[in-house]
Amino acid sequence: MANHKDFQGSGPLKGLRVVELGMLFAGPLIATNLADMGAEVIKIEHPKGDVVRGLGRGDNSLWWSVVARNKKLVGVDVKKPEGADVVRRLLATADVFIENFRPGRVKEWGLDYDTLRAVNPGLVMIHVSGYGQTGPYSERPGVGTLAEAFSGYAHVTGEADGPPTLPSFPLADGVAALTGTYAVLAALWARDRNGGIGDEIDISLYEPLLSMTGPMLINYTKGGVVSNREGNRARWSTPRNTYKTKDNRWIAVSSAADSPAMRLFRAIGREELTTDPSWATNRERLKRVDECDGMIAEWMLAHTQAEVMERLNQFDVLAAPVNDIEGILQDPHVLQRGTVVTVADPVIGDTQVQEVVPRFRNAPGRVNWLGKHEVGTETRDFLIEAGYSDDEIQALHHRGVVKAS
Repeated sequence: MANHKDFQGSGPLKGLRVVELGMLFAGPLIATNLADMGAEVIKIEHPKGDVVRGLGRGDNSLWWSVVARNKKLVGVDVKKPEGADVVRRLLATADVFIENFRPGRVKEWGLDYDTLRAVNPGLVMIHVSGYGQTGPYSERPGVGTLAEAFSGYAHVTGEADGPPTLPSFPLADGVAALTGTYAVLAALWARDRNGGIGDEIDISLYEPLLSMTGPMLINYTKGGVVSNREGNRARWSTPRNTYKTKDNRWIAVSSAADSPAMRLFRAIGREELTTDPSWATNRERLKRVDECDGMIAEWMLAHTQAEVMERLNQFDVLAAPVNDIEGILQDPHVLQRGTVVTVADPVIGDTQVQEVVPRFRNAPGRVNWLGKHEVGTETRDFLIEAGYSDDEIQALHHRGVVKAS
């Protein structure tokens, strides 16, 4: 395990050093998760700037503010041999190395696991790619949108008579990042118990998302059922849907279990159904799903969203408003719990962002800063630590190998 000085940060991972060599979202989001929990993350970006800096409208990418938060920036052109050598020297003191280029690319730069572990046997290296490091599709370009299609997620999302539906945000990247985060932590746990030897982790974008589709696979292999789009219903439960209210808003209900369903029936004035055997169980209710949805939808449409929620909460019904972002920021629970915090930024000013997830009582993480606006803000510091002299750093800077302010 690498020995480090006490780096800035707070949280349960304070003292862990992570090097991130990634682009767009999945790999960088693993690093963001680790940074939020206190790890020191060194983000390697091209001296001309990461591609995420150019996403969105205006001069400042808000995506960059999110994905690069809590990270220290080193500007290096890793495609140049001298740049790859810089990264290798940084990795000599790292605990974790995250990369999400096409399989084989880092090996071309001499940054493959076998090369690196010869110098740093405790290193945990994680690869994130569209289709994984093996298989006939491994060399194909892969992004989250393709994974959302390939995994089956888009096929089962949307209305029954509508097209396959993609999410409006990088869902596959986020799910892969969560999977990658716990994979890194599992590898670090194992390292502490097997003599300090690290590991190499392979994550595709499509497999974590496929794993989130519940019984879709087993429904086919054991029952021959091909899952299709069903809107907001679920093949296995009812009532479960979104319902429009009088004021043109929406309510989500999920009351598949029998006792919550009975509470819902009482709330909408259908007390008689609670003693009717033909409505008593989920299996029975599934036989009359259209009737069930219809009576709930009719009742919802006669009341405003606020009135519906007040009534349903009185009866302890499993329901929630369908919020837009404005509704989230105005919600009293969100405000009281501190789901959103304000972080100062020297360029875009005070900015509301989501608080770190999850929350730790004894060693809480925090958002120390948003994505820094200048490329290579910490290049010089880390190169000096890696043994480069001022003259060497200046020469690398002039040749475009690094960006050192």
